[in-house]
Amino acid sequence: MSSQLPAGDVARLAEIFDLYADTVSDGAKCMSPAAFARATSPPVLDTSAFFAVADTEARGVLTKDDFIRFQTLLRDADAAAKLSFSAAEPETATLRALVSADPAASSYLKDRPKISYAEFAQLIDASRAARIRHAFVAADPQGSGTIHIDQLLAIARQFVPLEPTSPISQRLALLSESPDSQRIGYPTFLALISLLSDPSRIRQSAPAASLSPLETVVLNTLASGERGAESATPESISSIIDTCYSALQPVPQAEHKPKPRSGLMEVMFQAYNFAIGAVAGGIGAAVVYPIDLVKTRMQNQRAAVVGEMLYKNSIDCFRKVIRNEGILGLYRGLGPQLVGVAPEKAIKLTVNDFVRSRITNKQTGEIAVAGEMLAGAMAGASQVVFTNPLEIVKIRLQIQGEMLKEAVGSTKAISRSGAITIIKELGLVGLYKGASACLLRDVPFSAIYFTCYSHLKKDVFREGERQLGMLDLLLAGAIAGMPAAYLTTPADVIKTRLQVVAKQGETVYTGLTDAARKIYKEEGFKAFFKGGPARIFRSSPQFGATLMCYELFHRMVPFPGESHELPQERAAHQSRELSSQTALFHAGNALRLLHDSGYKFGAVVSPAK
Repeated sequence: MSSQLPAGDVARLAEIFDLYADTVSDGAKCMSPAAFARATSPPVLDTSAFFAVADTEARGVLTKDDFIRFQTLLRDADAAAKLSFSAAEPETATLRALVSADPAASSYLKDRPKISYAEFAQLIDASRAARIRHAFVAADPQGSGTIHIDQLLAIARQFVPLEPTSPISQRLALLSESPDSQRIGYPTFLALISLLSDPSRIRQSAPAASLSPLETVVLNTLASGERGAESATPESISSIIDTCYSALQPVPQAEHKPKPRSGLMEVMFQAYNFAIGAVAGGIGAAVVYPIDLVKTRMQNQRAAVVGEMLYKNSIDCFRKVIRNEGILGLYRGLGPQLVGVAPEKAIKLTVNDFVRSRITNKQTGEIAVAGEMLAGAMAGASQVVFTNPLEIVKIRLQIQGEMLKEAVGSTKAISRSGAITIIKELGLVGLYKGASACLLRDVPFSAIYFTCYSHLKKDVFREGERQLGMLDLLLAGAIAGMPAAYLTTPADVIKTRLQVVAKQGETVYTGLTDAARKIYKEEGFKAFFKGGPARIFRSSPQFGATLMCYELFHRMVPFPGESHELPQERAAHQSRELSSQTALFHAGNALRLLHDSGYKFGAVVSPAK
């Protein structure tokens, strides 16, 4: 039966069993009745009466399979009836007592030593309805068809878990026929008992599909706190469910909502994100730098005739760089790249996370696609202050190999310049040459990239249902980089042309629009996508490696005081908690059936003798 539960629930139940197991039988850990009671009973309920139900082979101890099988049974929708039947099955007298409120049911059982579970469940439903009806009639001696609010709470607590101080109890007066009458009609009373008897029906996304019209009115009234309300917010409806379950007083669960950080802690947290992003960005940049160099050289080619081109394609460029400049030629300009990529990637990742956290719905944890794109766009815009100086220095270092090769045999002497020399030559204003093209590239790139990355993790790799591994994160980051890189190649080509030093006889560009117009006129539309494949091969693995490292570093070196629990682990925990609450609710209902004559919800029940 354990296969009916999600793997995460089974693993958690196995952990609980190992924690409480207090004896050994046939070399395996087992639970005694006392250990079973400790493992399954919250403070207000004693579930030890169900030990015999869990101990299917009457061995006096429970194995791990027995325990998980019993917990699986608790999560069934008809668990209360199944538990009651299993516990009372050997005693026909007990079965008769359970349906004593219904004379016809008692007559049916009188001469039958045994009945099926299906018959029992049907009789239990009918008998419970009869008890509810008799309780109402007893509270309405005048036969008015109504009862006072004060009587309603006392009667309702006989059949459903309801604490006097709960929000539901405080709002019962809103169900009265009029503000002044303080009396509730029989139909409303039945709707209330039916509604609170099975909170799982309330949880459905479309309550009206499973609730009667009057139950819907009662739910909206109790949830909104307004008489005759026609609707209620999802949050207020969830509070009704929580109220039903909290009456059982289960073992308190850890609070997953993060506490607000102080101003200083917020600054430190953003600095922590910045540092993680810097390290991850440096790793990603170093991995793909040779591809970036090839991409830059390809984009800087201006000849329209293939025979006049220095490189035929990206592979040809890669080969010639190694032949003419050696392996180290593929890493020319890497130093400034690593120095600059740290703040560039760090600020991009930090701003994206910061904006997303501010526009994410705090109740549902959801963020709209437009919000995701806005966060990415703001991240892309913020990085340009670091990106542009980095790019222009890197590009000029990457092009030097070409210029030195072309200068061989000419009368013009060209010496190799370092990053510091190039920075001095450009000056502060020159470092931001082509910034408009850089914005045109980085804003849409980040908007597309981070949105795709988020949805790939959630919709393709099923984040939230399991913890994503290194390969999942790498693939999600790499795949997201493909459309983002290729679609923004035209802006990257324009930026490259604006930032390189034009060689003698080459076209000089005065600005973004001028560059776009001249490139189209002289080289055609295809020129805007020069280096596009190389850009994909560079950006895709770079961002895959960067985001993978960024998320893994967050897991391995969490910020002090922050929860180490990942979103998917938190979702799994909430699912297990909800499942446990449901199981506890069903156990309580079963105990009510077994001890109906004198049992009051919330009272400690002694184990069966």
